[in-house]
Amino acid sequence: MENTTQNDSAVEKRLPETPIGIARSREAFLRDLPELLANPKYDRWSVLYCGDEQISIAESEVELIRECNRRGIREEDCYIGCICPPSDEEEEIEGAISFVEYDDETGAFKGPATE
Repeated sequence: MENTTQNDSAVEKRLPETPIGIARSREAFLRDLPELLANPKYDRWSVLYCGDEQISIAESEVELIRECNRRGIREEDCYIGCICPPSDEEEEIEGAISFVEYDDETGAFKGPATE
C-alpha cells in the first residue's frame, strides 16, 4: 500500500491540474505504449484506460467514448490515448475527452468546436 501512496504523490506533483483518475490512467497508457507500438495494426488507433486497466482499443475515439458511456466510466476516471510515437511537445491533458460533444443518438458532434 505504501508504494501506491508514493505513486499518487508523484503523479499529482507532475500533473497538478489533472484529476488523479486521468493521471493514473495516462501513466498506465504510457507504461504500455511501447508494447502497443510494436503491433503495426494499431498505428494511430485510440486506446482507453481506466486506472491501471486497458479497457479497449478502437480505430476512433468515438467508439471509446461510447464504451465509457456504456460502462458508466466517468470522464475524470479515464484516459484515451493515441497509439503513435510520443512527440517532444508537452501534452495538454485537461479537457482531452469531452462526453458532451458527441451525441450518441444522432452520431454527430456538437458544442463550441462545431458551432
